Amino acid sequence: MAEVINAPRGNLPARIADEHLDAAFPEAASTCPVEAAIEVIAGRWKLLVLRSLFLGGAQRFNRLLHSIEGISAKELTRNLRELENAGLVERGATLTRHEGAEAYVLSELGQSLLPVFSEIGSFGERLKNSRVSRRSLGSALEEA
Repeated sequence: MAEVINAPRGNLPARIADEHLDAAFPEAASTCPVEAAIEVIAGRWKLLVLRSLFLGGAQRFNRLLHSIEGISAKELTRNLRELENAGLVERGATLTRHEGAEAYVLSELGQSLLPVFSEIGSFGERLKNSRVSRRSLGSALEEA
């Protein structure tokens, strides 16, 4: 059964020719929680918007805009709306310094991503160290 779950769509191993499994696979893939999560947080900017809210807490639009290098106002607006629609970000908290200014905050569901972000950060650190190690090894081999 694990082979079915891990197999790419439309590319099941020949030994799993059971029609029952083949018929169930597209349904299982379409209800996969990993796909649902990727659909909500995928894209060039969404993870960076979420990161900014994790690190900076409640933020007004302009502060978010300046905290994410390279994002345009239009792109930030689109991503914030998508994250709001997904229930990860909420708008409306008023910051006391700027009465009437709405801030964006992580919802309870959005905050539940913190352990995932921690793991992604750890992976990124390992990846960065691995690349540095490979470059150092490559340089050492070229010098030899």
